[in-house]
Amino acid sequence: MGEVPTLQDRLDAVQASGMIACMPTHKSLILYYDEKELGRIPLDDVTDVSLIVDSSVKRNYTIFRCLLLGPLVLLFPKKTIQETYRLCIQWIDMGGEYQFTYVPILTRIMADHILNAVKRSLNPAVRPELVQKIQAKERAAVSGKMKQHLYPVKNSPFITCENCTMEFRKSDLPSGGKCPVCRHSLNRK
Repeated sequence: MGEVPTLQDRLDAVQASGMIACMPTHKSLILYYDEKELGRIPLDDVTDVSLIVDSSVKRNYTIFRCLLLGPLVLLFPKKTIQETYRLCIQWIDMGGEYQFTYVPILTRIMADHILNAVKRSLNPAVRPELVQKIQAKERAAVSGKMKQHLYPVKNSPFITCENCTMEFRKSDLPSGGKCPVCRHSLNRK
C-alpha cells in the first residue's frame, strides 16, 4: 500500500519549467498545473503568506577565458545569477497541525501578482466582493447565451446552422435549403 501524496508532493512533482497557477476564490486557494487541479487550501485556515527569493550564482570557466587569463581565470569567473521564487503558504490542516506549502513561481512579476492576490483574498471584507464578481460573470454569461438563442437577429444577411453552428451568408447557400457542411436542413427565417 502506497501513501497518499500530500499537496507538497504533488507540487514538487511538477517540472521545473512548469507554471503553477494559484487561484484565490472566496472559499479557498486552488492550485492548478496544466488545467489539472493539484489541491485546495481553505482560506480560513491560512495563517501567513510570504514570498521567498532563492538566488543562485553559477560560475562559468569558458575555454576562451582560460586561454586569455590563464590561472587568473579562477579569480575572475563569468557569473550568471539565477533567481527563483517560491510562495510560502502557512496553514493549519484538519488535524490542527501547521503545514507549509511552497509554490514555485517562475518570474518576479507573477510572484508579486500572486502574493498580492492571495493577501487580498485573506481579508474577510473582500470575500463578499469576490462572490459578487463571480455571480455577475455567471449571470452575464448565461444572459448572453440566452439572448443568442431567444432573440434571433431579424433581417440579418447571415444564417446559422443549428446542427453544426456554422454561419453562412444567405445569398451563398445552395437552392436545396441544406447546410453545405453537415447537410442538415436550414430554417430560413
